[in-house]
Amino acid sequence: MNRFVILLAWIIHWLPHPFGVSSIGATALYAGAYGKRGSAWLVPLAPLALVALFTATYPTAVMLCVFAGFALATAIGRRCLARRRSPARFAVALVAAAVAFYLVSNLGVWLAGYYPATSAGLLACYIAGLPFLGLSLIADTVYSAVLFGLHALAANRGTRSVAA
Repeated sequence: MNRFVILLAWIIHWLPHPFGVSSIGATALYAGAYGKRGSAWLVPLAPLALVALFTATYPTAVMLCVFAGFALATAIGRRCLARRRSPARFAVALVAAAVAFYLVSNLGVWLAGYYPATSAGLLACYIAGLPFLGLSLIADTVYSAVLFGLHALAANRGTRSVAA
């Protein structure tokens, strides 16, 4: 896995960004596609853990579900993109990762008590989270294009220098 790409993704995560727009979803997909099977999930979760240590702004249930959502995105990246990549597989992985994160992270918000502990409360939580699903899809698409694109450029450059 390209260390420069991971470092860039971590730096991007630490830069100021609008709420709901993060590079971590794309980082999770990238780690799933190119990371080692047992440790790829650490790539997106490490910067989140550092932020959580210093800020601790969300209840434990929310943070655990956020971590789980990004771990799922890593698993989706491994399942969809580790062996074969195509525009269609890339699109499926992007949508699946964003939807998985949306479902799991909003469940955490509901479990933390921000909404009534009823099915209507859960539905209200998911409805309120829909704008963030759209932001996640946009952010994951843009950041994935950057991360995967840089990886492809580095791989292509390495191939050309070896062939020369």
